Amino acid sequence: PFVFLREGDRDNRYLYLQDVYSFANDWQITAGLRYDRYSDFGDTLNPRLAVVWSTTNDLTTKFLYGEAFRAPSFAESLAINNPSALGNPDLKPETLKSYELVFDYKVNYDLNLVFNTFVYEWNDIILFVPDDVGGTSTARNFGSQDGYGWEVEASWTIIPGLELIGNMAWQKSTNTETDADAANAPGQKVYVQANWEVTPNYGVNLQANWVMDRQRDSMDIRDDIGDYVLVDLALRRTNLWNQLEAALIVKNLFDEDAREPSPNGIPLPAIPDDLPLAGRSLVGEIRYKF
Repeated sequence: PFVFLREGDRDNRYLYLQDVYSFANDWQITAGLRYDRYSDFGDTLNPRLAVVWSTTNDLTTKFLYGEAFRAPSFAESLAINNPSALGNPDLKPETLKSYELVFDYKVNYDLNLVFNTFVYEWNDIILFVPDDVGGTSTARNFGSQDGYGWEVEASWTIIPGLELIGNMAWQKSTNTETDADAANAPGQKVYVQANWEVTPNYGVNLQANWVMDRQRDSMDIRDDIGDYVLVDLALRRTNLWNQLEAALIVKNLFDEDAREPSPNGIPLPAIPDDLPLAGRSLVGEIRYKF
């Protein structure tokens, strides 16, 4: 009776069905249905659908629909005797519905472009809600969130041995309970990767990841979360000896002071200055293929 987390058992039984149906030379439907039954909270049914149209020889159009869920964790459902966060055995799973439209265009043999736009609905979000008395918070299906956005990506072989890969994403998410921007998730992200085969045995890889526009919770009065750019550089030597490869990797090349959003209390402990990511580091790697 005095432990923080009661012992628990969970059995999960599921059945998954999928079918691929081509009803024309340039049309294909993939449909799936998954049924899950959990011994502690019941059952859930989640469909998936993908409609693919070969619009032209170079363009493919896709429509995607999916539903998913997240089961409550044992900490969220069974925690007791905790001075701040208490579990709730009556929790339901979180649910998600998403809709996507994708255009995949092969410009030529060396260049490929993909554009994707999406909408999602996230319901029954599990949050720790402050109780009326006692200074504790109890896990409840309290939140909901809607969002939409787009992504664009490209892969380009500039010259033989030099490839550039990149993607950019923008999204707008709203907490429907407060009608405020959803907290912590980036509003924009940009990723670029360059692969250069200097010689048949030497290669250079450069990656840059730019994270921008993360909002605080509407009740969090701290300063805005800073954007950051992380750059990694790798030099790889293949065919070193008998299927042996070696690499030298510098992570966070410019020693960026990058931080991820931290909780600000209620019910989690307050971490006022966010969570620092690792600074510059040097990594050696040896890889053997057999």
